Amino acid sequence: MNKSGILISACALALGACAGAPGQSAAPEAAARPATVMAESLVGTRWTGVVAGNPDPRTLPRLEFVREGRLTGFTGCNMMSGVWSLDAGEVRVGPIVTTKRACVGPEGQVESRLAQAMGGRVTREGEKLVFTAPSGERFEFTPAQAS
Repeated sequence: MNKSGILISACALALGACAGAPGQSAAPEAAARPATVMAESLVGTRWTGVVAGNPDPRTLPRLEFVREGRLTGFTGCNMMSGVWSLDAGEVRVGPIVTTKRACVGPEGQVESRLAQAMGGRVTREGEKLVFTAPSGERFEFTPAQAS
C-alpha cells in the first residue's frame, strides 16, 4: 500500500471511531439535558407570562420568537424587542430594548422580575418556558392561547 492509501485508511478509521455505534447519539451530553430549549422549537412560538394573583390579562408579559434570532413582546409595562441565539446548546436572550414608560405598582414589579430573569438560562419544563436569572429568580411562561 502506498503513502496515500495509508493516509486514506487512517482517516477512514478515525472518522469511523468518531461516528459511534449505530443508533447511538453522537452527542450524549445533549440527551442528558432534556430541559434545555432547542432554538428550532422556539421559532414562531408565542408565550404568556405566569403572574401570581388575578392580574388583568392585558398586563401579562408576552413573548414571541418571531424568527431565528429575533423576538418581540411586552414586559407587563413596556413593549420590547431583541435578539436571541443558541450558544453552546443553550438559548441566550439579549440585548433587549424596551419603550421607556414608567410603571409603578404590580406592572413595574413584574417587568423588573422579567428583566432580571431574561439575563439567565432558558429551559423547558413540560409545557412551560422558564427563564432563570443567575441569582435563581425564575419567570415562567405558558404557551399563548390562539387569538
